[in-house]
Amino acid sequence: MSSTTTATSTSVESTVDAPIERAFEVFTIGIGSWWDPDKHILRAPLARMEFQPWVGGRIIDHGTDGTTCAWSRILAYEPPHRVVFSWDISTTWEIETDPAKASEVEITFDAVGTDRTLVVLTHRHLDRHGDGWEGIRDAVSSGWSLDGLATTLAADQPLPWISDDQMRARLGGSAAYTMVVLLPTDTLVRPQVDPIIWAHGRRNMALIASGVAPIITPVTAPGGPSGFAIFRTDPDETRTILDGDPAVAAGIFTYEIHPIRGFPGSTLP
Repeated sequence: MSSTTTATSTSVESTVDAPIERAFEVFTIGIGSWWDPDKHILRAPLARMEFQPWVGGRIIDHGTDGTTCAWSRILAYEPPHRVVFSWDISTTWEIETDPAKASEVEITFDAVGTDRTLVVLTHRHLDRHGDGWEGIRDAVSSGWSLDGLATTLAADQPLPWISDDQMRARLGGSAAYTMVVLLPTDTLVRPQVDPIIWAHGRRNMALIASGVAPIITPVTAPGGPSGFAIFRTDPDETRTILDGDPAVAAGIFTYEIHPIRGFPGSTLP
């Protein structure tokens, strides 16, 4: 990481080991994963950070005692290349309510190959803070660091990164399905209705075997729905199929139907 400071601005840059989309997303939406938890102006310890990813959104610190501190406004949000936010903190390290006395932080992201990204952070217009602004310049010039971001991005990830192109390709291949939520009624009294439940289960297995409902999952915890299913048929056809279920016909179960989109080829392990 390298840094430079001019009269009214300071900047740091680092080349991180991540594709540009991931570097941008972790810096912004994932800000709490890399930010130094000691750098805040809350009275309580920092519990989490919230980055609202739209122009006019805020960066909000949440304290462990439930207090919040909205210390920044999102001025530009251009994924995955650029984000700008205000620094609404005064020379006395309190919230600055006058936007004219707020400085700006711009971060740019440039791909360096497919798996590395140059991140440049510039904190500018520091003189807008008025009398004593030099103190803020000196503090932030030594305080800004991208080391936390680089460390977070370089760490082993529990899940693979899905690129924007992969997302678009997968979404373009989605298809319409129907989700069913099976709900018990007061007539579900065991073991009296067990023969009907057995017939219901046999029918479910036939629906799976035929490919009509590739996923049918009974719920094992009491007190909620009895099961979920995904049908390849449209809602009207699905309703007809369910009305022919022996347990539905007997009034043991009712159901909800929800049109959904899914990804062909998805399977249970």
